[in-house]
Amino acid sequence: MSEASPLQRQLERIAAALERQGAPGPETTAPPPGRALLWQGAAGFRAARRLDAVDPTLLVGLERQKTLLFDNVRRFVAGAPAHDVLLWGDRGTGKSTLVRSLLVAVDEPSLALLAVAEAHLSDLPRILDLLEADPRRWLLFCDDLSFGNTGERYKEFKVLLEGGLEARPANTLLVATSNRRHLVPESFATTGEIHPEETVAEEISLADRFGLSLGFYPFNQTQYLEAVERHLAALGCVPCPAQWQTEALRWAMARGIRSGRSALQAARDLAGRHAPR
Repeated sequence: MSEASPLQRQLERIAAALERQGAPGPETTAPPPGRALLWQGAAGFRAARRLDAVDPTLLVGLERQKTLLFDNVRRFVAGAPAHDVLLWGDRGTGKSTLVRSLLVAVDEPSLALLAVAEAHLSDLPRILDLLEADPRRWLLFCDDLSFGNTGERYKEFKVLLEGGLEARPANTLLVATSNRRHLVPESFATTGEIHPEETVAEEISLADRFGLSLGFYPFNQTQYLEAVERHLAALGCVPCPAQWQTEALRWAMARGIRSGRSALQAARDLAGRHAPR
């Protein structure tokens, strides 16, 4: 047999490269077992190794939010109509923590949580295709969303929520958190616009597509101290150290907000300094 010509060898290398590109990769595989997964783009699904589930009883001042979110998710798990959910509000007020508490509050083996980072939102159509045949009921958790403008990614996500030609699988529900009520920066419309109200309508149209919108706010002093006390008990710091209220309030003042996050941080600081050696 005659030796292959340089052109033929080059064509064979190109054909092999094209074949490798067309081969199914990790992103086309089904989700692994488990109730908490992460989407890693080209690497596909990964099960959470150390699940950061939160006891919902530790969440103070969120009774209304807990009731509405948990009831909505229970309806979804049961196969009844349910809403996509947007949790919005100030930093550290418990939005993401409340979502993580769902796997404790709704103790149903069929419920699973998939975290999808904002950088991977363009993968959502592929993710939905992979989840459609899975028997679990999937919450797609998009944490800390904040669109800088109403560009293509914003519009793609809006169509995915509601308004596209293709319906989402019935076993999927979107749960998003954001520090912004409408997910985009809000400002006065430019004076050069003939119809500035149309710009405003476009900016709020994405948030409107979440059927359940829950606001989160800073604590008052009583709620904040109650949260610190519960965290101290959970950390085994009982009885509470002397003057713990004063130290906890100083902690919140230094951070500029009385929130669930600052309450937990204050409790950790108190427990760490006053725990027996």
